[in-house]
Amino acid sequence: MFTVFFSYAQTEKIEDIRQFYNSNFKKSSLIIYYYKDVNNYFTPFIGTWIYQNGNQTFVMKFWKETKVSYINENPKFYIDELCGHYKLVQNYGQPNEQVIYTSEKNIGNSVTPWPTIVMSNQPTEPYKMTGTIYDVAGPLNPSYPTGVTGRLEMIINPVNPDTAQWEVTLPMGMRGLDQPSTFTIPTNITLTKVN
Repeated sequence: MFTVFFSYAQTEKIEDIRQFYNSNFKKSSLIIYYYKDVNNYFTPFIGTWIYQNGNQTFVMKFWKETKVSYINENPKFYIDELCGHYKLVQNYGQPNEQVIYTSEKNIGNSVTPWPTIVMSNQPTEPYKMTGTIYDVAGPLNPSYPTGVTGRLEMIINPVNPDTAQWEVTLPMGMRGLDQPSTFTIPTNITLTKVN
């Protein structure tokens, strides 16, 4: 009697992050893909962006997390992600600065903090990012702990890369009757990069 064991070692392969969104991309079950920001499309977005309206300043901070693991998915993969948090500040940068609202808080009534409030916001072309943002600044509705879900589009001005158009809209589709639909965060502004 013979017993045969087969062992398949999965190899890792780096692919351009755009392949993650390409429905025609052929994946192999023997490969663990790392969808990497090989063209550095994330770089222009990383940092702190502000919009000032009188003595109130909307502050949006983006950072890059590399090789985020999705090893519980089938097939397993890694991906670079652009993450972010926002806040509205009275007298920004002054000794009497006061935070009016922030996205750096717990999810709903839980003790789990939001790791990021931007999702699927992966720039896959120069100077443009689209995806989902959660407006958690408004009143909490326990049925919708993610607050108002918005579709975010941010386009950096290629002539002046320290400015960007920020637009947040409600996504297409059906919503619950009690689902929040009024944004607290700004929805159509020009941001300026400060670092």
